[in-house]
Amino acid sequence: MADLTVGMSLAVSRGLLTESIYVNNVTATMSQTGFKSTIYTVNSSTTSLSTANLTSVGMAMFRNLSPDTTSTVVVSAVSGASVVPFSTLRPGEPGMFRLSSGTSYQATGAAGAILRVDITEG
Repeated sequence: MADLTVGMSLAVSRGLLTESIYVNNVTATMSQTGFKSTIYTVNSSTTSLSTANLTSVGMAMFRNLSPDTTSTVVVSAVSGASVVPFSTLRPGEPGMFRLSSGTSYQATGAAGAILRVDITEG
């Protein structure tokens, strides 16, 4: 039996462009039983995104909870001295993906930006 069920949709409508994409009931299993939910206040200095107390990392859901319309948050993967930004979330936007084992993550953003991070174990 699956431990996680994911569903996402995207609807685009601008001018003559109309497109809808739906992904429903995608399932995954967890190798451990654990969950971490943290809300970070982010600014232009890097904020480390903690995976402490998790034996292994799994699915992660990120959401920019900033109340204004300009506070974007950039999420980056960190490996040694290399920092690779891979997602920019505008206020209200979510992002979901599986984290990589052995990789650290960080966030930067406009002063006062708020980022919610929910991570399951592997």
